[in-house]
Amino acid sequence: MRDRTLNAMQVGAMLISTSCGVGFFVGTGEQAMVEGMAGCLYAVATALGLTLLAACAPTFWRTGRSIWSQFNGCYGPSVGRNAAALSLVWMTGVLAAQIRGGSAVLALTGLSRTSAEAVIIVLLLALSIVRLSWLSVGFACCLIACNVLLLLSLIEPEKIDIWLMAPATFAKAFQQGASAHTGFVLVSVAVMVVCGADYQQFAMAARTPSSARAGSLVAAALVLAMGFLLVSAVVAARQHGDLQRANDPIQVVPVLLVHSLPGGATTTAQAFVITLLVGAALGSASSILRAMSDAVAMFGRPSVMRPFWSRALPALLGIVVASRQQSLVDMMVGLNLIYIAAVAPLLALSLLHVSISGRAANTAMAIACAISLADYLIRWETNTALPEVPPLLASIAAALAVVGLYRAGDRLQETIGTSARSRAQPSTADSYCSRDAEGG
Repeated sequence: MRDRTLNAMQVGAMLISTSCGVGFFVGTGEQAMVEGMAGCLYAVATALGLTLLAACAPTFWRTGRSIWSQFNGCYGPSVGRNAAALSLVWMTGVLAAQIRGGSAVLALTGLSRTSAEAVIIVLLLALSIVRLSWLSVGFACCLIACNVLLLLSLIEPEKIDIWLMAPATFAKAFQQGASAHTGFVLVSVAVMVVCGADYQQFAMAARTPSSARAGSLVAAALVLAMGFLLVSAVVAARQHGDLQRANDPIQVVPVLLVHSLPGGATTTAQAFVITLLVGAALGSASSILRAMSDAVAMFGRPSVMRPFWSRALPALLGIVVASRQQSLVDMMVGLNLIYIAAVAPLLALSLLHVSISGRAANTAMAIACAISLADYLIRWETNTALPEVPPLLASIAAALAVVGLYRAGDRLQETIGTSARSRAQPSTADSYCSRDAEGG
């Protein structure tokens, strides 16, 4: 990120648009239909990550370096390139959620799924080259309008109480329904916000370090408020039977927003809601695509076509992942496992100032990535909900074991080398004996 032009509110707006795209709105609404107030988990995890990002934002602003650039300095260029490739993996899941959610909303106009996806991709590629400060205002307006409509759906006394009591209701639901999957979603999403290049880019694009920190805190507060507002609106509408026309959980939020308009469910109201949600999808997806384009560009030589193919390739990967039938939240979180398993050990070692060779770092990343990727492909093929924690722990343990073996091997070679050098040099006693012999 070269231009440092964003003020605190623009930083907050872009962070919110990255966090609260259509994957957030439609996906959280989808979860709320199934889990009730516990469906706010993704929003809470994102707000936690943004709070942690506020603490790290001044450092990101001063260094101006993404996580793979930091690895490039610690472990060498090859490790930095591999970290960039792994960043593409998890960002693909988030991009896929925006593509699938945006196309699902656009399909409400009567377009086929293929046509809707094509329109989303064309608009996404076009917006990914527009200046960030120009986009922030438009995407902020879309998000504000969506939340105003959600608030309108809660104006009745018995409904607004659900929103006011949402934090306490969520805390109770979280305690009662906490599981390994819940903890994984909470921790992985928070970690990805702090370590994600799509979030870091806005901290680095702020005018000052204080703007980066303030924008992150504003984003955290508003994401949390919007998450509770969204889930409360879905829970209230479900209790009052206002979602009977939603045949698919992914249609919950569009239907809810349409019915919250004063005129009711009209063609104009539907077109207005579709425009807002597609705008939110494009706002989030375009910022993610920018970060992915920067990562992809590291693998090619400068050329006239690089700005095109560095955006087209991530978009293609997003379409492939979007074809998998799963909830939007799981789509965004599922690929986090691969990135966290491969990068977390190296990040921890760098923070602890434990030096390892580039070869050890690459091998550790490759083994951890292979284990977690195999687990993801098994989930895809079998379409089953397997626990995430065991493969994550196994991947991290394998990576650390590889690092330990390399360090042990390096110590052994150093010991052997020191011993060989000591044998090659005559000792003090031997030198005295030699001089005595020569003198005799």
